[in-house]
Amino acid sequence: MTTADLTNRKIRFDPELDLEDLKSVPELPGKDILHDTARRPGESLKCSKLIQDSHGWCFYIHADDGRKYLVELLYGATERDASRWVLMCSRCAGLRVWEWMGKDAPGLGREQFLPDKAVEILVSHHSYERVAA
Repeated sequence: MTTADLTNRKIRFDPELDLEDLKSVPELPGKDILHDTARRPGESLKCSKLIQDSHGWCFYIHADDGRKYLVELLYGATERDASRWVLMCSRCAGLRVWEWMGKDAPGLGREQFLPDKAVEILVSHHSYERVAA
């Protein structure tokens, strides 16, 4: 799994969202943003429809390496003048035959490329900023 910490100065929530009670938050923030992010990667990366989980939005990517990945944009908190977000990408279960036979240790594959691509879209089109490490 790979992650990227992000902030957004244009999206702030006051009062703070109660993400544990989905009855009070029928639709979590970031839907339009992640929908746009899912449609931009291109034809070689086929993205599913958006899914709302308990803390944010996610979608699956069927990448050109034959694997399926889950990309999630999770709201963290609003502090001072910006909201904090985490973008996560994880490879879904499954091994290729040669991995199962033990010939090669599985590498990250597209697991690093996909969140980098998503972060690039979020920064250039939706006013997100990378958090300095």
